[in-house]
Amino acid sequence: MVILMVINLNTGQMRISPSAIWNLLAGKGTYTQSLVIFDFRMPRIVVTLLVGFALAIAGNVIQSTTQNPMADTSFLGINSGAGIAVMLFIALVKNQDANLFLLPTMALVGALISTVIVFGFSYKKETGITSNRMLLTGVALSGLYSSIMVLLTLKLSPENYQFVMNWLAGSIWGTSWEFILMFLPWFIICTIFIFSKMRVLDTFNLGDDVAYSLGINLKKERIILIAAAVILAGVSVSISGGIGFIGLITPNLSRRVIGFKHSHQLVLSGVLGSFLLLAADTVGKVISSTTEIPVGILVAVIGAPYFVYILMKTK
Repeated sequence: MVILMVINLNTGQMRISPSAIWNLLAGKGTYTQSLVIFDFRMPRIVVTLLVGFALAIAGNVIQSTTQNPMADTSFLGINSGAGIAVMLFIALVKNQDANLFLLPTMALVGALISTVIVFGFSYKKETGITSNRMLLTGVALSGLYSSIMVLLTLKLSPENYQFVMNWLAGSIWGTSWEFILMFLPWFIICTIFIFSKMRVLDTFNLGDDVAYSLGINLKKERIILIAAAVILAGVSVSISGGIGFIGLITPNLSRRVIGFKHSHQLVLSGVLGSFLLLAADTVGKVISSTTEIPVGILVAVIGAPYFVYILMKTK
């Protein structure tokens, strides 16, 4: 992880050697180097690490509560819901620069509304919410949102169109300390809450009957935990763009390594998520230091084949 961070800090239009980075950390170096490292590259790395951790944790919660290893935030319409909210905001608000910090809020609102719609269509009084119905509804809504977004692009200027396309492809854009400070309270509250529910998450593996005998209402806990995961994922994609597959890959890998106990699994999932997103961002910068390659595309190159693999292994 540290090696990736050094490579990431070193790579870009302006090359800064590891020794120069060390001098900057020691309070030395030029003003230009300090500006590039501390105002541009360092915030991007922090956002990448936090978002990777958050998406992995959110995906872990959704997979555990639905008992479906193929569940992911992107398959519940969270990314597409946030995307359509961003497009509506850009298409309808004339002065986006003055309302830049409203953009993440709109993305979060879009993600929450999309999730509520998925829950509404997935719920049946007799059986409640089943994971298969929820995932199918999420995929169907994502297709609908994609069609609407194509129509909305006709209302965008060339500059806004390019921004939206990069956002949808998973281009990390909220790379400033101001966005990090806005993101941190949501990240801290949701993460602490989810970690406080580790034992409850373990009971989902035991089944409803065993959970009820232990005094745990899984239906209630499922809704609360998924809501926390949606908020965490919604805030994350609001500053990072529509990045998928992180929440799909990392929980499955962590379960293969250390099993189903969430006290260890959540931590490993988060670390793997941070590592995977940082690695994707670093590889993208190494491939092209002048033109940004959206990390969402690089993650999808890994995630799509892995999803097919899980689909083939799942009965």
